[in-house]
Amino acid sequence: MKRIIAGVALASTAVPAAASEVATMRFDCLAPTARPSQPPNLAGLWDMVMDVGGVPSFGLLSIGMSGTELAGSLALNAGVVVVRSLTFDGQAVAMIVASREGEVRFNGSLASDGKRMCGIVSYHGGQKFEMIAQKRPDRGGGRRE
Repeated sequence: MKRIIAGVALASTAVPAAASEVATMRFDCLAPTARPSQPPNLAGLWDMVMDVGGVPSFGLLSIGMSGTELAGSLALNAGVVVVRSLTFDGQAVAMIVASREGEVRFNGSLASDGKRMCGIVSYHGGQKFEMIAQKRPDRGGGRRE
């Protein structure tokens, strides 16, 4: 019996070979066909994933109001960076994030329900990666979006 338990424990801790291979991620982001009837509230927490050459890079985007402008931060494995600019025109979302090497830009679109944005992240060296962000449900005041 001890051998069976030890074998199960060993098998559950072993990492399959496929886990270290490059993943194929699908970023099916269709541009919205119509502007939303009401302007979506972008403020809140967004879970994001970026495809960095087949390797997922996860983060948490926090957006809020700073006066009359949208502002925020992006927490990644490498640390937290400041969102210098975030603009939205009803469909297109543009964001500039600070980095030591220069500005990193995101250009994408917002889903018509206002809860998903996806597009391309452009690094200062010309590298481009696909990114999707999904808004977390609003937990404040018992309201849910």
